[in-house]
Amino acid sequence: MGKQTKLVKGGAFPAILPEIRSMIEQSRDHVAYTANLFLVNLYWNIGRIITQDIQANERRAEYGEQLIEELAKELGKEYGSGYSAKNLWDMKRFFGAFEILQTVSGEFRDEVILRPLSGKALGSGNVQPPAAESRVQRIRQTASNQFEKDKILQTLSGESSERLRIDFDKHFRIGWSHYRLLLGQSDPLKRKFYFEQSASQRWSVRELHRQIDGALFERVALSRDTRKLASLERRKSPKEVVRYEDIFKDPYLLDFLGLKGAYSEKDLEAAIIHNLEQFLTELGSDFCFIGRQYAMRIDDVDYFLDLLFFHRGLSCLVAIDLKLGTFTAADKGQMDLYLAWLKEHEWREGENEPIGLVLCSSKKRQHVELLLRHGPHKMQVSEYLMKLPDKRLLEERLRIYSRLLRGEN
Repeated sequence: MGKQTKLVKGGAFPAILPEIRSMIEQSRDHVAYTANLFLVNLYWNIGRIITQDIQANERRAEYGEQLIEELAKELGKEYGSGYSAKNLWDMKRFFGAFEILQTVSGEFRDEVILRPLSGKALGSGNVQPPAAESRVQRIRQTASNQFEKDKILQTLSGESSERLRIDFDKHFRIGWSHYRLLLGQSDPLKRKFYFEQSASQRWSVRELHRQIDGALFERVALSRDTRKLASLERRKSPKEVVRYEDIFKDPYLLDFLGLKGAYSEKDLEAAIIHNLEQFLTELGSDFCFIGRQYAMRIDDVDYFLDLLFFHRGLSCLVAIDLKLGTFTAADKGQMDLYLAWLKEHEWREGENEPIGLVLCSSKKRQHVELLLRHGPHKMQVSEYLMKLPDKRLLEERLRIYSRLLRGEN
């Protein structure tokens, strides 16, 4: 009788399990990457065809809307909701905002699947699954017959000179969901920044969404210490557990308020309420507005908190106090008072303790560190600015940040 392998701890079966898991995971990754490339290429070309047809019929009023609606009806019947009017408009916008340098060959799918894993072999005679690194080797081929070769990279009159170039060798990890998020960035410089960071930092869609919500672009643009910010981002990973320090930005960009010259704290508050939707966007996701000038009576004194929010991710109240000048110890004491009252009167079962944000026009680092280091409540002090730096300075800071993030001098 031959020797039997025992399926016990430390035996042959557990030893090969990690190897099999690795093969399965790499194969899954490969299929996902390959599908992403074809989908991106397909949607870009659909956008190209739609754009060309609209331009050829641009003299006919409302032709574009009618075309999209008719296409959505017919394609929806055959291929499902993925070809809705909204998605077709996104494909058109995608073609207008990006250009593809290499297109995907119809032979790519079959040929690349058979390529072995790069790196270590899995053993003699074993068939190796495809590696993620192999997926771009065939990308440089021209498109298959389903697309017209002579039109793939055709430049249209009126196209934006700020179109971003998709190079599948560099951007193979960026899928259609990434591009839809990027299309939501109307500022070309901001879109380019997130596009490049998504590729170089290998961001998932979730991480890209988190970085946009966290206003990484604005923080890099306005940061006084780009090196420190890059070092922090290199150490960070996507947060599964929400921390209160992570939901606040520093600084906040409030250029949409339109305040110029001399203005008061009441003017600032009124402008925020008037532009509440944009202010909520600047704050980030999960903030829910509760009220302004929230009344608190302590002894026989009435106090009024500027703004009160609830954060769904943190499950707690967020008190925001607006200050025109530099952050002081008195501002910290006032926020402690507000948070103590909220904890006493508004804190509900199942919620976390209220936290505070003092939003001021300037702050001094040592004052902030010393005052917030010890205290009964959680709070953040952030600056707000009314405009971004000059575009040339902004572009230079973004370049420096990207180099620092890659570990370059």
